[in-house]
Formats: sequence, structure tokens, C-alpha cells
Amino acid sequence: MMPNLPAPADTELQGNALDQLLIRFKIIAGCCLIGLIVGFLAVGFLSLVGFLTSLWSPDLPNSFSDIEWRYSPLIGAALLISSFITGQLLKLLDNGRPHGPADLINATQNNSALDLRHGYLSSFVALINLSGGASVGIFGPIVHFGGCISASMQKLVAQLPRDVLLASGACAGIAAVFHAPLGAAIFAHEAISRRFGQFGAGPALAAAFAALWVSEYFLGNLRVSYFTGPEPGFSSKVLFTAVGLGVASGILSSLYIYIVTSSPKLAQASRVPLQYRPLVPAIVLFLISPMLPHLLGTGIETIQLAMAGKLAISLLAALVIAKILMTGLCLGFGYFGGVFGPALFFGTLLGGVVDLLVTTPDSVGTSYAMLGAVSCVAAVIGAPFASIVIIFEVTRSYGWTVLSIISVILASQISRSLVGRSIFDRQLSLRGISVGDDRR
Repeated sequence: MMPNLPAPADTELQGNALDQLLIRFKIIAGCCLIGLIVGFLAVGFLSLVGFLTSLWSPDLPNSFSDIEWRYSPLIGAALLISSFITGQLLKLLDNGRPHGPADLINATQNNSALDLRHGYLSSFVALINLSGGASVGIFGPIVHFGGCISASMQKLVAQLPRDVLLASGACAGIAAVFHAPLGAAIFAHEAISRRFGQFGAGPALAAAFAALWVSEYFLGNLRVSYFTGPEPGFSSKVLFTAVGLGVASGILSSLYIYIVTSSPKLAQASRVPLQYRPLVPAIVLFLISPMLPHLLGTGIETIQLAMAGKLAISLLAALVIAKILMTGLCLGFGYFGGVFGPALFFGTLLGGVVDLLVTTPDSVGTSYAMLGAVSCVAAVIGAPFASIVIIFEVTRSYGWTVLSIISVILASQISRSLVGRSIFDRQLSLRGISVGDDRR
């Protein structure tokens, strides 16, 4: 176990004002280079997963009445191959545990070196799993991958403290995927480094902008979701609905965090050999694939359908619970991926249920679906401020972003009271690792 070291203190910059200015410009230039490289690789990661999943991805039904009970051999082959490869790769990792954002947070908070071998290997495992249909997220692996890349380039910006360097690499990944540089920079300071040092927000902002430029160049103005609903008023009905959605998001996110962090114990208790564990969720996913193909892969297409109000309420409700259970099973049995995407998935669908319940048919859109998404994501990753800003950058809806403050506050405080600051902090706590927080 890594020793718990104090968070790194900023080194006093030496020399006159001109020397310090040159050092700062060198650091900003180095972070821009990190952002360019992370952005390019993140775009490649996202594009490769998208291409490989397109080879087997099925049509998604909008309601249970649209379901066709027909098994796809392509889906079966993708799940079988990815789970088999993953099982072999798990044997190369210490205790068969892939690394992710929690390890990045540990490195920044306890001033410990990031394990690059295991980090890059874990990123490859996530790539295989996401391409093969695992019901996990894509954003967490990209965040960790960005941190590993920045750690590999530490010599370029030797004067920059390790925590700020790793956070800059992580935020570059988010900026490239979400096209949200401001939210990404805030996420870097709110969830990863958890402080502003003597270099302020400059390094993270530089890395985020450079990554965004690369993403815009290769992908264009492509976003995870677009806002299509009307702007809200602040009537008592709207406010009470936001309150109820915030409470539901907090409870649901707490359940998700508990299931995901407890699932490794279930895998150990099953006595299934390590190399065969990914076959368990792969088989379950294949068995339910005709009924709930939405659970396969990243779930981005399902999120977009829910945002557009195209999924039936019964299907939305079923997918909310099924996604939480399926992601827990995948991660517990070594079918590795992110936890950010599934939170976005079930949060959007939870809000979609509210949309269908409280809005008229001609106004159903992404309104409460967006509130559910930001509330669940904020509670799961422990970054409420960053989540609100990211949603604003993605949707361009100021009214719903302001309204989301209500639901985000409630969801975050409920989950923080029940399961801790974030899913990453809970993962570290269960491993006996303490990180800085204001909750004992």
C-alpha cells in the first residue's frame, strides 16, 4: 500500500520577475502540448470505440411493444471475445484490479507516483470492454488515460506540482469528449487536485483549451447531447419538481455508488476464477440483449433518445434500475470501464420519467432529463459545480442550468451523507486509503 503523504506544497519560484514569467509561460506551453496530445488520443479512443461498436450495435426499441425477441450472433461474438481478452489481461494487473480515476485522485492527494504500466493497461482493457458491449462508461477511462499521459510528460513541466499536472491531463480528456473546457477545468480543481496552487487555473485551462481545439478539428461541433426543450419559468410547480428530482437523484446515486463499490466482494464470494469472471456479466448481457439492448456499450444513443423524449415511461423506469445493477455486475466481475457514463445514463432516464409525468406531450424534451443527468453525475463524481458548468456548455440552456442548482445541491448532500464525497473516494476508503475531504 502506498504511504499516505501530505499533499504537495507549491515550490517557491526562484529568480526575478522575468525569470518567473518565463517559467510560467513554459508551464502553460507544456500544458498546451499535454492538452493537444491528450485531446488527440481521447478523440482516437472515442472514435475507435464508436467504430467497433457500430459493427454489432442493434436497433434500440422505444417501448416494450417494439421489442423483437431475436438474438444477434454479432453481439454474442463481441461479448465473448471482449470478456475472454479481458480475463487474460486481468491476470497482468495486481489483484486483478484495473486502475481508474480513483487512482488518479490518490496520486494527487497523497503525492504518490501514478502507476503508468497498470494505468495504460487498464485503459486498453476499458477500450476492449467498451468496444465489446460492456455496460460501463467511456468518460472515466479517458480521464484516467489523460492523467497517465500527463504523468509521462512530467519532464516538460518539471516545476509544476504533480497534482496540478495530473489534473490538467485529466481535464483535457473531459474537454475533448464533452466539448466543455470550462467545466473540465473546474472538474480538475474540484474533484482531482482539490486546490488552487500558485499557478492558479492557468495550467488546467490551457490543457482544456488545447484538447478542445483538437476535438473541434477532428470531430467538429459534436456533443453528447443537445437541448431541445423550452426554457423553464420558476413557478412553484417547476421548483417543487426540481426538489423532488434532486431527492430521487440523491437516493438513486447513493444506491448506485453502494452497489458498484460492493460488487467486487460478490465476485470474490462467487469463487469464479479471475480470468473467467468477465464471462459472467457478458453472458447476462447477451441473455437480456433482445429485451434491453440499451444496456450494451456506452449508452450514448439511449441518452440522446431519452433527451428527445422518445422512450416510453415503462422502458425508462426499467432501464434506470437495470443499468445500475448491470454496471455493478460488470465492474465487480472485471468487465472494466467508467462510472461517469452510467450515472449520466440513469440520471437522464430518471429525468425523462419526470418529463413524461409533468410536461405536456408537445413540450417533452430534455428539460427534466437534463436536471436528472446533472444531479446524478454531480452526486456520483463529487463535483457539483463542475457538473453544472459542463451541462451548461453542452446544452447551452441557461434557465435549466440555473434551475439545476436546486436538484444538484439536494442530490449531492444526500449522497455525501449516505456514501461519502464521491464514488472514487468510497473506492479508496474501502482500500484503506485516505484522501483529503471535509467529512470524516
